[in-house]
Amino acid sequence: MIRTAVITGAAGTIGRAAAAALLGAGRRVVLVDRDEATLQQALASLGSDEVEALALDIASPAAGAAIHEAVLRRGWEPVTILINNAGIAPRPNGVTASVIEITRETWQTTFDVNVTAPLFLAQQFLPGMREAGWGRIVNISSAAARFKPINAGPAYVASKAALLGLTRSIASAYGPDGITCNAIAPGLIPTALSGEIPAERKEQILAGTAVRRLGKPEEVGETIAFLASDAAGYITGACLDVNGGAGMA
Repeated sequence: MIRTAVITGAAGTIGRAAAAALLGAGRRVVLVDRDEATLQQALASLGSDEVEALALDIASPAAGAAIHEAVLRRGWEPVTILINNAGIAPRPNGVTASVIEITRETWQTTFDVNVTAPLFLAQQFLPGMREAGWGRIVNISSAAARFKPINAGPAYVASKAALLGLTRSIASAYGPDGITCNAIAPGLIPTALSGEIPAERKEQILAGTAVRRLGKPEEVGETIAFLASDAAGYITGACLDVNGGAGMA
């Protein structure tokens, strides 16, 4: 049996790395992203027939059903691996809003993508995981939710911290069913979001790491693939810090 994995935010660097790692582990992969152009680039770069690409907004209430239907059309096994990788950090006018400046709209939009969408995608696929007696959910949080935020705004930080709470809630509720739910908190990885961090801030972040370098998308991707494997069956409710040793006490 070839297991089916769903990756949101799949057109980005971490999403692509996760897809490559999961394909390497023998999974079938559904790439989900709202940016169709970059999604097609990601699909082409993987060069595999075991990949499906869906351009949709995961904040839409219909997203989960659309993914499920696409899997059925391919004749694949039901989804038992869910990688909630999509995340946004809105910067109106190119500036991160402070606690006092942030608007209700920006706050709500951030939570819709970073927390609410992972919840409802989990609701879509948890019944199938329970029926299979096996499931893996990996939520991509952030080092900003674990340690002192250097550049992230309050909505992003709060939403990624809330995602950690959701991770533990799912892990606690579904552990007896053979389902694990874990989080990863990446440090500074070359992504579209990290590319917006000023150079002096990046230097400050790197100076606080043990390895004194940026992380590689592949290092996060392989960690995702591990947590989605049989070998990680006794790990649940955890958050793995893939950050080069940043924030060590």
